[in-house]
Amino acid sequence: MTENERPEDLLSPEVLDKIKHPPAIDDVMQQLPTEEVTGNPAMTPPMHDTPMDDRSDLKRDE
Repeated sequence: MTENERPEDLLSPEVLDKIKHPPAIDDVMQQLPTEEVTGNPAMTPPMHDTPMDDRSDLKRDE
């Protein structure tokens, strides 16, 4: 790159448009494969394998 060249001159107009106007994060997340969404702890909270009826504080008095 010479002194007179700018980085914008090296990029295509389509790439510049994507940089200046990125897609909404919700749209991008909806396009991800299911495996990537379920394997990402930032997107899917960890689930417990134990059933909810095992909690001792919710059991009825016998």
